[in-house]
Amino acid sequence: MPVSQQTDSAAAGSTVGRPAVAYFAKVPRPGRVKTRLVPPLTPAEAAGLYAAFLADGVREVAGARTLVYGWPGDELDTLAAHLTPSLELRAQCGEDLFARMEACLAELLAEGHRPVLIRNTDSPDLPAARLQEAIVRCLEGSVVLGPDEGGGYYLVAMSELHRGVLAPDWTETRDRAIARGLRVEVLATEPDVDTFDDLLQLWRRRAAGASELD
Repeated sequence: MPVSQQTDSAAAGSTVGRPAVAYFAKVPRPGRVKTRLVPPLTPAEAAGLYAAFLADGVREVAGARTLVYGWPGDELDTLAAHLTPSLELRAQCGEDLFARMEACLAELLAEGHRPVLIRNTDSPDLPAARLQEAIVRCLEGSVVLGPDEGGGYYLVAMSELHRGVLAPDWTETRDRAIARGLRVEVLATEPDVDTFDDLLQLWRRRAAGASELD
C-alpha cells in the first residue's frame, strides 16, 4: 500500500500505524561538530557548514510524522534556531549515540508509529525517495539500513524494537540482525560529509548539477 494511503487515517492526528522519521541532530557549536573537517576548515567554519546542512536538509517527510532529536538535550533552544519552526524537537537521551538511537526507536514505537526511521544530518543531498523506499520496505517486516560511503549508515528503520542490534558499522548491524533471524533490507549506498574530501565531492556534485541546468 502506498505510504500516502496508509497514513490517511493519521491526518487527524492519530499516531497508530503512522510512519515517523526522526532526524538526529547536534547543536552546531564550533569544536563540537564536523571536527574531522578541521583543518583545513576552522572550527567556526565547520560549525557554519553543519548549520547549513540543518537549515537546508532537515525537512518534513511526506506521509510521516517528522521530528528532530537533538543533542545535547539541554540546548534545544539553540538548535531550534537552525531548524524549520514547524518541526517537533525532542532531546536525545542515553549514555552514547546507540543508546540514544534505541531510546528514540522505543519512544516512537511505543507511541504507535510504524515504522520508525532514524535519519542522519550529514547527507545533505540524500534523495527524498530514499526515505520513502525505506518506509515501504520496513512496512514489509524488515530492518532497513542505508549505508553511507564511510562505512556507517545514513538511516535505519524498524517496525519493532530490536535492542543490541545497532553498531557503528552498517555491516556489523546487518550481521547482528541476521544472527537474530531478522530480515534485513539494504538500500543504495549514499555519500555523507565527514572529511574534507567528502566536502569536495559534495561541491563537485552540486557544481555538476548546476552546470546541467545552464
